[in-house]
Amino acid sequence: MYKIIMAPTEGSETERAAISMAVRLAQRFDAELRLVRVENAPGAPEAISSPTAYAATQHTLADARLARLHKLEALGTECRVMGGVRVVTDLENGVVTSTLRDYAKQFEVDLIVMSSHARVGFDRLTMGSVTDYLIRHAHVPVLVVKRPMASEDGNPNQTFNRIVVPLDGSALAERILPPVAALASRLNATVSLLQVLTPLTYSQNQIMQPGLPWWDEDIAVANACLARASSYLTEQGLSVSKDVVLSEHVPSAIRDYAVRARADLIALATSGAGGMGRFVFGSVADEVTRTSPTSLLVFHPASTAAQPDRAAEPPTELHQPA
Repeated sequence: MYKIIMAPTEGSETERAAISMAVRLAQRFDAELRLVRVENAPGAPEAISSPTAYAATQHTLADARLARLHKLEALGTECRVMGGVRVVTDLENGVVTSTLRDYAKQFEVDLIVMSSHARVGFDRLTMGSVTDYLIRHAHVPVLVVKRPMASEDGNPNQTFNRIVVPLDGSALAERILPPVAALASRLNATVSLLQVLTPLTYSQNQIMQPGLPWWDEDIAVANACLARASSYLTEQGLSVSKDVVLSEHVPSAIRDYAVRARADLIALATSGAGGMGRFVFGSVADEVTRTSPTSLLVFHPASTAAQPDRAAEPPTELHQPA
């Protein structure tokens, strides 16, 4: 499933963990790794007094671009040596966000791997805002690497061992399952399916515990949703567990569960929009992406507008091999 992996870079040390992860995944999937750096095209120099000064300015800009190109190529060489993978380096001009989006579409990128934040670049955008833009507009899974991946035994080649997948019963939420199945199958990772139930009435808010009629009914519906998703994943040969938790705040419940489960990845779908409603709406996915110490795989399908708001049968692709 993952044949072309794109890793945006701006040359910052804070993105080293993401670059290393991109190399490891390219190894596991025998994928091509594309390191892409985008810089704003320089504007026309203002009111330069003489042709000599103009030529000097142009020469300085050319030297600066050449230096960035050499740094990018050096990173590409390092990645080839590190992982023995196929690496392409590209230095593009344009607006960082839209240029990366268009690049991913042009080269049919299957996965974007990047850091959640980095230093402010020339265009005054942090990598965090670029990450958010790509999640909303690239319509391919975006892997947000939150911290250096190093296993307890010091294995430098660790990827992901335990993946938590929050669901809410909607068809949109289940769109994350094929990308998770492809990733977990190749990495031999276990998957924990999670549904967070929140109180919808004053009575539920006052007594948040199973055993009462409203909670029993809601828990039964949640278990049915998780069973459907579990069936799909187990058919792919994966080890799957299921949990339903009660909480007044969905993002913190997801974060806390991932910590308790010692998960190293949270995978979820998002509609890419803010507002009230189910957790798959952008507001909750955004909060989890911003605040979770755990890395995330976030997918905003291009066809979210066509997805029903209520629970539905799994999308057609759930019945296809990953």
